Amino acid sequence: MIKEYVRESLNELKTMYQAYNEAIIELARQNDKIVLLYADFPSDIAGEFFRKEYPSRIFDFGIAEANMITAAAGLAACGKIPFTHCHGIFAVGRAYNQIRQNVAFDMLNVKIVLCNSGMLWPFMGGSHQVIEDIAALRAIPNLMIMSPADAVETKRVVKAAVEHSGPVTLRLANPPTPIIYKDENYPFKVGKPTLLREGGDVTIFSTGMLVSESLLAANILSKEGIEAQVFDVHTIKPLDENTIIDAAKKTGAIVTVEDANIIGGLGGAVAEIVCENYPVPVKRVGVKDEFGQSGTVEELKQAYGLSAKHVAEAVKMAVKQKS
Repeated sequence: MIKEYVRESLNELKTMYQAYNEAIIELARQNDKIVLLYADFPSDIAGEFFRKEYPSRIFDFGIAEANMITAAAGLAACGKIPFTHCHGIFAVGRAYNQIRQNVAFDMLNVKIVLCNSGMLWPFMGGSHQVIEDIAALRAIPNLMIMSPADAVETKRVVKAAVEHSGPVTLRLANPPTPIIYKDENYPFKVGKPTLLREGGDVTIFSTGMLVSESLLAANILSKEGIEAQVFDVHTIKPLDENTIIDAAKKTGAIVTVEDANIIGGLGGAVAEIVCENYPVPVKRVGVKDEFGQSGTVEELKQAYGLSAKHVAEAVKMAVKQKS
């Protein structure tokens, strides 16, 4: 691993949403244009602070996600920087038209926080586990999609979202996630994957809370003589084509890892670039086009093939197929 900024141990956990709340409070103190909108989602630390300090900058819409996105578009058109909050499945399922028509189409400066994104939400089951968010949203022009790997990176992407003039989607996982980065002083550039581990045999492109599983898989593989380079794809759109093509040329095999549907997800995006530019074996680790169910995070990882062991198995298959 890159020892300067990546932790050797991944035992410390913290939720992305807690880090998000800490970041948004700090940023709101610095920028009075930031406003918060919620749709039947707990506002936690940020909400308590805002109601006391900035009562005119927080809005609760109840179970009305589409209305919330439309209101956010109006606020952005008036010069505000609105952050919307709701369960990821309802942003994609109930407010997709508003995201497309009212926000992205007009390039409005709305930040859409997908709370409880991905498969690994341990309760509520398949009705609330959003597996299609990457596929659905990356097909919308003008919409940036950011997917942090841990709590530290969550703060970086929130700041980047505020600095970016235009619509941004932030994917935040629900459960406590291993902290990967030592602190916020690490190489971070919007649109460019961060190299976490060097290796010459295969490349792993991972996003979200499964980046930690990818690092664990790389350690397993190293003991078997396979050295994998691991990238944290914190920006799914725009996706840096040069990094992906260079990785294909360097290692000759690629594995993608995500907590969403591999159809149209990160795996699909990487495969498109590789197929068009420098074809090499690509294996996709993620949800294989099926709905979820209730269970612990570890149970879900095992049931849907999302653990470090499954990543390592996919790497071995990709390496075996190298010409």
